[in-house]
Amino acid sequence: MSQPRPVALVTGGAKRVGRAIAMALAGAKYDVVITYNESSDAAGKVVELVRAGGGEGLAIRADLTEASSIDEIGRQVRETFGGLTVLVNNASIYEPGGMRDASLPRARRMWAVHVEAPLLLCRSFEPELRAARGSVVNMLDLLAEKPMPSHAVYCASKAALWNLTLSLARELGPDVTVNGIAPGVVEWPADYPLSEREKYLRRVPLGRPGTPEDVARAVLFLCSPGGYVTGQVLRLDGGRSLT
Repeated sequence: MSQPRPVALVTGGAKRVGRAIAMALAGAKYDVVITYNESSDAAGKVVELVRAGGGEGLAIRADLTEASSIDEIGRQVRETFGGLTVLVNNASIYEPGGMRDASLPRARRMWAVHVEAPLLLCRSFEPELRAARGSVVNMLDLLAEKPMPSHAVYCASKAALWNLTLSLARELGPDVTVNGIAPGVVEWPADYPLSEREKYLRRVPLGRPGTPEDVARAVLFLCSPGGYVTGQVLRLDGGRSLT
C-alpha cells in the first residue's frame, strides 16, 4: 500500500505569497489546504491547480479574527485528511496605523490575525503535528525589527509573532520544528512609486526585489523532513537587513 501524502495548511493561501507557497507544497507532493477570506475565485483556482497536479486540495473560507473559524478549520481538515504535517501561518493584514491614527478595532484585528490565529492553530493541531513530526512556518516581516512609525500597529503585531515563534519552537520540540521567515520586499504594491523602488533596491546587496517563489522555496527548506533547524527566523531580504 502507498503511504498517505503529507498535508499542508496555508492560511491566506489564495493569492500572492500564500498562493506561491501552496503551489510549491503541491509540487513537493503535499495535499494542500488553504484558507481565504474574500478571494473565493482565486482560492478555487488554487484547488484546481493542486488537483491537476495529482494532489488533493481544499479551500476553507475563514475570518481569522473569529475564534470560531479556528474550530471550523480544524474540523474540515480532520474530516477530509485526518491529520496535518505542515502549518504555514501566512495570512496577514498590511494597513497603516501609527500612534496617533491607529484605531483600537484595527489594532485588535491585526493582533487577531498575526498573533492569536497562529497561536490557536498551533494549539488546535498540536496532536497531529507531533504525530507527523511536522513543521510550523510563521510569515513575519523585516519591519518587525525595523518598524515604520506609519505602520506601528502592523510592525508591533509582527514582532509579537516573531517572539511567539521562538516560544513555540521550545514548547513543540522535540517533535515539531517551528521557524519564521522575515521577507523584505517580495512583491511591490501596485501603486509603489518607481523612485521609491529604486531607492530601496540601492540598499539591497543582491540588487533585486524578492519574489513569492523565493519565499516558497524557503518554506520547503524549513519543512524538510528530519530537519535540524528550529526557533530560527530567516531574513529573506537579499541582504537588505545588513545595510
